Amino acid sequence: MSFRRYFQIPYQPVAVKILKEHVKATEENLRFCEAVRRAAGGERIVLDEINLICSGALVSLGFVRGVFSEDSEETKAVIVEPYKGQECDVVLIIATPDRVMKIASFYSQLFGEELRAEFSGENAVCGEATARVKKEGKPNVSFLCEGAREYAGYKREEVVIGFPYETFRRMEEAIKKEEIKSMCGCLMDDLPRDVVEKFESMGFDKATDHFFGFYNGKTVKVYIFRDTNALGLYTSVKFKSEEEAEKAVEKYKGDYVLLKRENWVDVSKILDVDVISEIRKGKFEELLNSELEKIVREAKKLKSL
Repeated sequence: MSFRRYFQIPYQPVAVKILKEHVKATEENLRFCEAVRRAAGGERIVLDEINLICSGALVSLGFVRGVFSEDSEETKAVIVEPYKGQECDVVLIIATPDRVMKIASFYSQLFGEELRAEFSGENAVCGEATARVKKEGKPNVSFLCEGAREYAGYKREEVVIGFPYETFRRMEEAIKKEEIKSMCGCLMDDLPRDVVEKFESMGFDKATDHFFGFYNGKTVKVYIFRDTNALGLYTSVKFKSEEEAEKAVEKYKGDYVLLKRENWVDVSKILDVDVISEIRKGKFEELLNSELEKIVREAKKLKSL
């Protein structure tokens, strides 16, 4: 499950990458807060010192040296685009206070510290939520500034949170682990008959809340989540000792979620696809076989670490 879906946020997270080299800019003059707002709706925007028309943002983002930009090398361009897992400097979230409350609670439990809100009502999205976060390496909540609300269309009830990329990535991983720990799929009786028949034709049997079968010698489980029809894949690897299992988890660098239990390591992944829709479009078998091959290969790689 994505961060956006987990916290029920209406807009996409926004990735901000600050560059020290020139990149072809978008052919439109914009404020940074406008670019963020539009990126949250799906656009990719590149800003430079020519098309960025807010003087506060020019200083905050390092096009001109200032309090948040002490590097001798000035910023040449800033990429603002929907976040889809790519590496960036800062991830921005547009949210309402009730969503921020839940995010803050999750953050506090994960990192053992409070989510802070340091703001002055000036240079908000560019300075408080982006430049400060990049410089200090800590997330921050901004209650915006007059420019953001007047020119960029932010609503009265909206605020912006900026996260360092690595912090946001760790929160995403924690969300995946929390969801996988509570994998319950859906009762098989809830599934349309053609969906059950499709799995059975591929050699899977049904249990109370999942399908199970074998792929390339490995036992695999397939879950379908009740609310979204998303696909969950699961297999496990047995090690000779708990110490070996722990070392393998520490060495692992892949994209799958690992959970250790004694000398076993569970390998899981949740795919944001609609299983029922894919089955009825005739594309599911190819998709599932491809993903099963990947998770089995990943399990074997883990075993060799």
